[in-house]
Parts: sequence; C-alpha cells; structure tokens
Amino acid sequence: MKKVCLFNFPPMDDFHGYRIETFDPLSYFPSGSRWSWSDLVIWGLNGYDKRRALTAGAAGVDRLYRERDPNYMRMAGDFIDRFRDFDLIVMSTYNFIHPELLVRELKKPVKVLGFIDDPLSTYLRGIPYLWAFDGAFFISPSYIDNLPFDKAIERWSNKPATWWPLVPFPYQRPDCADESFFRHRDIDVVYVGNPSASKVDRLIRLKRHFGSRLQVHGRWPFKGYFGIVRGLLGKPVYPYRVTSLTPEQRTMLYWRAKIGLNMHVSDQPYECGNMRTYEIPAHGMMMICDKGDADGHSRIFEPDREAVYYDTLDDAIELIEHYLANDDERVRIAKAGFERYWRDYEWEANLLTFLRWCETIRPPVRFDRE
Repeated sequence: MKKVCLFNFPPMDDFHGYRIETFDPLSYFPSGSRWSWSDLVIWGLNGYDKRRALTAGAAGVDRLYRERDPNYMRMAGDFIDRFRDFDLIVMSTYNFIHPELLVRELKKPVKVLGFIDDPLSTYLRGIPYLWAFDGAFFISPSYIDNLPFDKAIERWSNKPATWWPLVPFPYQRPDCADESFFRHRDIDVVYVGNPSASKVDRLIRLKRHFGSRLQVHGRWPFKGYFGIVRGLLGKPVYPYRVTSLTPEQRTMLYWRAKIGLNMHVSDQPYECGNMRTYEIPAHGMMMICDKGDADGHSRIFEPDREAVYYDTLDDAIELIEHYLANDDERVRIAKAGFERYWRDYEWEANLLTFLRWCETIRPPVRFDRE
C-alpha cells in the first residue's frame, strides 16, 4: 500500500492501492474573526495575522520559519514526523512547509507542488517553492500573454509537470439522465461562487439585466450582505443578500437550472478551469463561460459543442438570452458537456491517473542527498 499525503480529498484507507491521508495546518494557529473591516478594505493579509501569513505566500511562510514561531514550528514538526516515510506528498493546496524543511527533512517522499490559483499567485505561492519539489501540476491549461501553462512552467523549471483538472470529490450523478433531465428545468440561470471585487461588479450588471431569472449563491462575508456593505467604501452595491448552500441544496439547484454561468477571477482572459467549469456540465446545465488565454478553455470543453464561451459580459448576456430562447440548442450542448464530463473528468479516474503519473517522477539528485 503506497502512502500519500493529499489535500481537498477525504482520507481513504485503500484507493486502488493508495492510502490517502490529509493534514490541517490552520488548526495549530488561534482562530480569529473570519472577516474584519480591514479584510473588506484590503481583501488580503491583515497586518501580521499568522493564520493568514501561512497561506498568503512564500514571504509569510518564510517569516514564520525564520522567526521560529512556536505554533509554526510545532505544526511543521508534526507534519514532518507524520509524513517522513510516506511515498508521496501532493501540495494540492497552498504550500505551507518552508522549502528548506522540505529538502532537509522530507527526503523520502516524492513531492509535487500544485499551481492552483494562477496566474494571480504564481510568483507568490508557486515559483519560490518549486526548487524544493520533484514535480508540479497545474489546474489551468492557460497562463497569461497567450502562453499555455505547460509552456510557461518550462521557463521556471525542467521538472516534470502535468495538467490535473480541478474536479473535487465527488459529484452526484443522477440516476436517470434522459431527455427530460436536460429539458424540464424551471430556473433560467445560476451562479454559485464567492465574491471578489470585480466579480461583484460583473454580477451587478448581470442581475440588473436578468433580475429574478438569475440566482446567485455563495459564501459571502457579512452574513451574505457583502454586496451591500461594500457600498460604504464607495463601490457599486449589489443590493441583495447572497446565501450559501449545502452540497445537497447545490445539487438540487443545479439539477433545476438550464444555464450555469461561469467566470474566473481575472478581468482579462487569463486562467481557465475553475471548479465551476466542471460542476456545471456535470449536473446537466449548459455552461456559458469566459474564455481563457491561449485558447486554453477549448482544451477542457469543446466550444459551441460542449460549452459556450464569451469575450465580454455583453456577449454573455446575449448568449444567455439566445439559448434560453432556443431550447433545443441549449439541450444539445448541455448533453454533450454532461457526457464529456462523466467520460473524461469523473473524480475517481482523474485522481487515479494523477497518482500514477506521480509514480513516474524520479526525484533528482540534490546536493544533500547521499
């Protein structure tokens, strides 16, 4: 049985010959208020909050390590003791172990670094750590400047890298996906996601156009009133409370919706392949999604056959109206996207393929290896 440290999946005693375990670094740090006024203003690291420093980037981790913060050193020590003899460590969340510790204390496991929030965090949470890992994966086929991610990562390292689609564990496949499953839906458009400043601006325009035909849900700060509170900072107001959903509620909503709207954090067509990219087709909705750089989105779902992509928000509005008025076209694309998801992106097969790829990595000889 091969032993694997992996995040964003539940522990599994025997996943096709792999024993998967996980780890919670934040549990070592005192928790404070999740949202503060400073968060609203700067939407980022609030002073020197150690919990936030742990995930803010390499500089935060380096500071905790250099100052020998007792909580950090206890966390890192427990991590090392627990996973020292594992076969594989996959940082499929932000890396929180200082690279000096990775190289010095974790020599046996193959270590794979995830580029999971790029291009926004490439130079904060990716490249500074890459030298201490044996390989890497990326979730977005596209990067920036019309550059595919696989070509971009070749600039930073000669270590092996692969695309691992961001498909979480697990989605519930409907018992019956016949014609009525795709056609008989009573909600026009849904968007489920957490807010960023530019996303809220976009949702204001969309909600103004579609009104009650567009349902928006997510974990928004200030008990869902973030869109209203941001008006105190002079920003445009999203004048509705946004409520969160349980996984079961989200599934039921998705099974009722005709169109799933997707957008990424970047205002420009940079990254592609967020979790919604797979959620939407997996539940039988037709996806209307913003484009990624270097045509990366077309690698995930084929344009105009398995999903529909837009350049601007005006394009998105026009496309949504078109497919709501042309149900046969919507159903055709929704079916094709659904079939592509369950054929190529189902979580179990993707995870197994990735783990087997990790086994092909041979750690390079480092200066401190015997």
